[in-house]
Amino acid sequence: MGPLMLDVSSYELDAEEREIIQHPTVGGIIFFARNYDNRDQLRALIKDIRQTAKRPLIIGVDQEGGRVQRFREQFSILPPARAFAESDNGLALATTGGWLMAAELLAMDIDISFAPVLDLGFDCKAIGNRAFSDKPSDVIRYASAFIDGMTTAGMAATGKHFPGHGGVIADSHLETPYDSRDNIKQHDMTVFADLISNNKLQGIMPAHVVFDAYDERPASGSEYWLKQVLRHDLGFNGVIFSDDLNMKGADVLGNYSERAVAAQQSGCDMVMLCNNREGAVQALDGLPQTQVTILNSLLKKTTPEFNELMQTREWKQAQQSISHLVDTWNNKNN
Repeated sequence: MGPLMLDVSSYELDAEEREIIQHPTVGGIIFFARNYDNRDQLRALIKDIRQTAKRPLIIGVDQEGGRVQRFREQFSILPPARAFAESDNGLALATTGGWLMAAELLAMDIDISFAPVLDLGFDCKAIGNRAFSDKPSDVIRYASAFIDGMTTAGMAATGKHFPGHGGVIADSHLETPYDSRDNIKQHDMTVFADLISNNKLQGIMPAHVVFDAYDERPASGSEYWLKQVLRHDLGFNGVIFSDDLNMKGADVLGNYSERAVAAQQSGCDMVMLCNNREGAVQALDGLPQTQVTILNSLLKKTTPEFNELMQTREWKQAQQSISHLVDTWNNKNN
């Protein structure tokens, strides 16, 4: 597969998107809420994408739960990560939630959800209750349980946002945040280190945050963070995804072609550029036509269709448990 993941504009492919998807540099498609009307429509879109590509592609989505859940109607509504850690039966529910999220996506022929969030704390505008906790030990426990559920369903886990996005208030969608702490390796990054050492993560997404006590470039475009710390020091051998290079946090890396090349040269296996067709075309022109064999490890295995999944006792029990947790969380916080 090629090293570029990009998006499509609507419920169906247009002519330019068909041409782009066939480009050998394209290795993945990420979906947003605008791509979803109902399950039948989504299934037809996915089938069309795969037939158009005529080769394996990674299809992904952000389906964490809470405010970051792209598919809602006809899918199980999922709570934010914080809800699990604040529940009396949170570890078991986290495992159930991870399984339910992954099983439903896999049943639609979607390979990965970019989850879970491994950041600490709730103050960052971009993170908030997407975080499990503000304590590393708790994030490790609940994220591990959530990942166990994903693994049981058959989906690889992608931890984000390395080495930790929770220490900044600024939203990297809107600006480039700077985190000047000099203890992030001893604090936020311990979550990633623990999960990597226990072989929990097949994918990692770095943060568009500059940790200027260590390096002048954002982690998403930093050889220091990706090659030295993540690959060498922590021994991570899975897939490194860039976060969306259309985000303002990536502006310091240059134009769109330069951003894509910088992220790849810094150590990202797959670079992502969304919500900017012109920028995606620039990235296509700038990136070398390489094939990234490590991406094959993320492709889904054979799983039941959605209607079959809904007939299983496991899905019915999981859906009931998570629905109750969502109701409890909403009643508590509304």
